[in-house]
Amino acid sequence: MQDTLKLLTCGSVDDGKSTLIGRFLFETGQLYADQLKALGDPLENGELPFANLLDGLEAERSQGITIDVAWRFAEAGSRHLIIADTPGHEQYTRNMVTGASHCDLAIILVDARKGIIRQTRRHSFLCHLLGIRQFVVAVNKMDAVDYDEATFKAIEADYYQLAERMPGANIKVLPVSALKGENLAKLSGKMPWYHGPTLLGALEDASVSRPQLKGVRLPVQTILRPNQDFRGFAGTLFAGTLQAGDTVYHWPSGNHALVQSVWRSGEETEVVGAGDAVAVQLDREIDISRGDWLSNGPVTAARTWKGWLVWLDDQGHQPGKRYRIKAPSRWTWGKVINVSGQLNVDNWTISDDAELSANAIGQVTLQLEESQALDIYQQSRHTGSLLLVDPDTQQTVAAFMAEEAVADSNSQRPAISQAEKELNAYIRRHYPHWQAIDVSDWS
Repeated sequence: MQDTLKLLTCGSVDDGKSTLIGRFLFETGQLYADQLKALGDPLENGELPFANLLDGLEAERSQGITIDVAWRFAEAGSRHLIIADTPGHEQYTRNMVTGASHCDLAIILVDARKGIIRQTRRHSFLCHLLGIRQFVVAVNKMDAVDYDEATFKAIEADYYQLAERMPGANIKVLPVSALKGENLAKLSGKMPWYHGPTLLGALEDASVSRPQLKGVRLPVQTILRPNQDFRGFAGTLFAGTLQAGDTVYHWPSGNHALVQSVWRSGEETEVVGAGDAVAVQLDREIDISRGDWLSNGPVTAARTWKGWLVWLDDQGHQPGKRYRIKAPSRWTWGKVINVSGQLNVDNWTISDDAELSANAIGQVTLQLEESQALDIYQQSRHTGSLLLVDPDTQQTVAAFMAEEAVADSNSQRPAISQAEKELNAYIRRHYPHWQAIDVSDWS
């Protein structure tokens, strides 16, 4: 069975990201005749415009840039590749973040004529922040510097110095010419001084492993009740495995039950694993709603979380504004109550700038209007992240990556009677679209 590697290309505009992927597919024999025909007429230098294979929008082809994320499927030996070609323009950082959030490896393009630049640092940090630990640094356009070894060695040294601030990163740096196809599928005779892997070899050998959360995480997406004899809790199992007889805990109530049966694709099965869309039947009745979690033990939940926030909207953050918060399988409300600093992508230091503008990367404190279970993002990207949506425009304005839960202060909560708690539970169960705040743990 083939394993799958999800990867993205990133770097500054005009570094050759789309050309690299298009030429890679050509060199490895993965383009059909109709695809080659659709590329269009050769360029002035006689080469085919391989970037057109990925730049499908008219605006992309007319300007020679990538705007949207383009996904392509390929093979690397016995490995299946899912490739995201992401834009290099700073204004399209949001698109690059979207692609990187799904990937396990990043190909960082560096123009051999320019070396390490601001976008190289920005994209490297963002990929590392988003949990990527496998990096292939492709020093492209070596043909434009006469395949000079000294030029490559200087860029290689600069990137390794940059990578000292990326703990745990596994990095391979290789010289390529995407336009000419050098060092993509076979070693180039024009660079006899290079003895490392080709791009194909680097992708074949790359690890697909990520830090794995030790536990079971099943945010409930919906309740299945086809008849009176079956009540199943369905969603994507983001971590761990489940089988009949396992003990699961329910958040937020803290109750536990035994798994009676597990289902996948409408059929009962012995065991389900991470990534499966599943339904779980329990041995006893528990009041479970959409957005609640089933796990193998207690989880960390809080109303206030610290972490990194990538601001994606053209309009900057408005201090004090309430945003809709998209958590795993549920919606709530919240606001950024503190910006402790911002990343300076030029030197990777943290400034004290508290103004979040487009593409800003800030360390923030996010306060929600109800308690939310989260994991640390570096352990689980699916259950450690939130999205902020502007209620006025319905635009996704920011992505949040959790790092630390902040203990709630009960003094900030109004007194809640038992009758109010019971009414709240009734509303949350029967009218979930009202998005009532969970007050079950309020005193």
